[in-house]
Amino acid sequence: MTSAGWQQLITARRWLRSYSLNNVLLILAQRPGATDVRSFRAWQEVGRHVCQGEHALRIWAPSTRRRPDPDTPEDAQDESAIVTRFVLVPVFDVAQTDGAPLPAPASATPERLTGDAPAWLWQATVAVISDDGFTVERGDCHGAYGHTDFLRHTVRVRADVAAAQATKTLVHELAHIRLDHDTRSLSRPTAEVEAESVACIVSACAGLDTLPYSVPYVAGWASTPQAAQDSAGRVLTVADAVTTALGL
Repeated sequence: MTSAGWQQLITARRWLRSYSLNNVLLILAQRPGATDVRSFRAWQEVGRHVCQGEHALRIWAPSTRRRPDPDTPEDAQDESAIVTRFVLVPVFDVAQTDGAPLPAPASATPERLTGDAPAWLWQATVAVISDDGFTVERGDCHGAYGHTDFLRHTVRVRADVAAAQATKTLVHELAHIRLDHDTRSLSRPTAEVEAESVACIVSACAGLDTLPYSVPYVAGWASTPQAAQDSAGRVLTVADAVTTALGL
């Protein structure tokens, strides 16, 4: 509901990519600076151990069991697990552990927004947009950095901006497409916050830090906590899908 809170969510998502929105919120509520959260055993598997005296964070995890079908022969049983309930389980942030150093992220040094950007990120984003049935072009956007024309299936990015700005804008326009902003009934501020947030998460995963530019204006955009949570859920889902499509 605030700029600081939304920035915290977006920043954390770069690291906490394997968790649901509710679990990300739980982790941040218990440890605002969390960056890499795993179970006790998962830390042991990578050569680290939880430091003595550290208190576990708690998140929700599915509890599963197998339910045999009495009418099906044993050798033909479906062994897929079914979720019976959700339980709170202990996990720990990397700052609560010690041991073998972890490999650095592939994109450890973000680029300045006013400078260069990874060339592959522009090319990969163009390919994903093309797969979605849109054509990418550079040119005048009437004062904006970019524009998506859903009727003509074109995405246009200004030609007179730095590579970092152009690339972030291209991801932003892809987010508009993936967020179905042509069919969902949203206010323009909400649509822009959603698209910019996806662009910020995806860009950060690729090593392009856009947070200072992207999110300072979002305070007060959501009318209710439910509206903020609904948008957050969409943002994280689409950001995950885009990062996967880009091979991040």
